[in-house]
Amino acid sequence: MSKVKCVIFDCDGTLVDSEPLTNKVIAEMAGELGIEMTWEEATKLWGGKTIDAVVYGMRELSGSDLPDDWVPRLVQKVSEAYKYDLVPMDGISEVLESMKLAKCVASNGRPGHVENSLKLTGLYKYFEGRVYTASEVANPKPDPALFLYAADKMGFSKDECVVIEDSITGVTASVRAGIRVLGLVKMSSKEELIEAGAEPFTNMRELPKLLGL
Repeated sequence: MSKVKCVIFDCDGTLVDSEPLTNKVIAEMAGELGIEMTWEEATKLWGGKTIDAVVYGMRELSGSDLPDDWVPRLVQKVSEAYKYDLVPMDGISEVLESMKLAKCVASNGRPGHVENSLKLTGLYKYFEGRVYTASEVANPKPDPALFLYAADKMGFSKDECVVIEDSITGVTASVRAGIRVLGLVKMSSKEELIEAGAEPFTNMRELPKLLGL
């Protein structure tokens, strides 16, 4: 195994504690379409996926096209929730502050959304100029393209990289890319993460040891 030289972080649910906020809004707005679901159910369905995947899923569940203003209102409501309640994942700020390895973000989120999330939580300074999103590749996670693209942009081979993820979607993408992946036990269980191919961990403060630092 090559020495770790670059750490590729997912954003939502990994760097920032956004999944409950996002999926509460999704569940609430699903009600407008006659779809009853909890935020936990929304998380299981769309955790780590793109907004396009959410739209497709809502169309399938409702059996009809969505109102033209549904997505813009969803984005606006999520942005408002973030403004007041978004926080970094516990322990991640101190880990990033002490981490001397190269690091970047690779997210399925929209570019503006990801940048805003990092700025709101004070984490953007650790990744400025090194934030990559699915908009830059042909297919989003679980396709491996984004992680391979991020490694290439950072100038490292996949064997020199480690991915930090929280979703099965992201873990699957990393496994397909042939990149070692550490999975945060939060949105998915330890057993689910192991089955998907991740090395599970429960607290960001464990990362230095797991990365051999």
